[in-house]
Amino acid sequence: MHHAQEPTVTERDRVAALQRLNLVDSPAEERFDRITRTAKNLFDVPIAAVTLVDDANLHVKSPQTTLVIPREESFCNQAITDPGILVVPDATADRRFAQLPGVSGPAGIRFYAGRPLNAAPGMRVGTLCLYDTSPRELSADQLCQLDELGAWAEAELQDSADRDRARSIQQALLPSAAPAAEGYEVLGMFLPRSEVGGDFYSWKEDGPMLHLAIADVMGSGTGAALMAATVRGAIHRTGASDPGTALDIASDLLTRDLERTATFATAFLATLDRGTGTLSYADAGHGLSMIVSPDGSYTRLHGNGLPLGLGEPGSWATSTAVLRPGDTLASFTDGVLDLYDGTLAALDEVAALIAGAEPSTVAAALRELNCRQVPDDDLTAVLVRRLPAESAAGGVDPWA
Repeated sequence: MHHAQEPTVTERDRVAALQRLNLVDSPAEERFDRITRTAKNLFDVPIAAVTLVDDANLHVKSPQTTLVIPREESFCNQAITDPGILVVPDATADRRFAQLPGVSGPAGIRFYAGRPLNAAPGMRVGTLCLYDTSPRELSADQLCQLDELGAWAEAELQDSADRDRARSIQQALLPSAAPAAEGYEVLGMFLPRSEVGGDFYSWKEDGPMLHLAIADVMGSGTGAALMAATVRGAIHRTGASDPGTALDIASDLLTRDLERTATFATAFLATLDRGTGTLSYADAGHGLSMIVSPDGSYTRLHGNGLPLGLGEPGSWATSTAVLRPGDTLASFTDGVLDLYDGTLAALDEVAALIAGAEPSTVAAALRELNCRQVPDDDLTAVLVRRLPAESAAGGVDPWA
């Protein structure tokens, strides 16, 4: 097998490339286990593994194990020094490996074959490898098969890097800082189910007005993320300060894209007058927005409009509410319901969590709940708390 000349890569570059994959000490993944199962059956060996080699140790990514081996005690340490497949027919007869613990110890390894895996050209960060307790050889056809399986594993590694880049881009599109809203605390959070998700939130200041948006595109993962970026762009292009009008214009801009991709998106748009606390809002099938009072009582901000992609322009009306001192406007995507029982009854518990609390405290509690379980959906939230009268610097309480 011919390998093109590789770029010069330092050990620091190689280890940095491995770290960017975020795969060391990560949970088991079926996409890698499928490959090692296939290799084990195809070559009739007791062990087939995907390994990752950092500056000091070898880590077994698949089949998942907590086993960590000093890299100098591994075959893979040698395998990643060359772009070709390393085959060791009988380790006891090879002075490079005869004294390795896996060979001289109770494991009794005799045969090894390792195909290096590249995170990028020349960045050999691990191997797809085979082990056997009996000496053996690989035919030319088998070498080609191992190379092809290695290319599959390599593609999965590089897909991890691509998804990490996608995650960074999606996070960069979210607001970088809370608005400087005197008398208010504003916070947004986005916890995608996987690397990227189909939710987004945004805000924009315009004098005393604060424009807010949160949306949830059907589905999850990369496809939903692509459509979320499209919906975000359409909403930002409307230029309308009235939420209902903005949804009408966004719907018109999105009609063709949503139809062609058989996609719909729920959305909640709101404009807050920070001087008076008056909130103008429109809801496109979202239904998970509420104003929570300090005592835990809450009012859901209902909307009759269908999601974008299902509703007709002109069907989204603007309603109004008032955010009083101490109240919190909270709008979520439906991932928040999955943290509880999955029904709207969960809003009672969410309201109790929000009541009188700082948005940062609420966000920390939601993150902790999300970490305790395997989420079924993306979770996004926007929280706007109007500070109590005694806390608002120079603020005047119109309700006093």
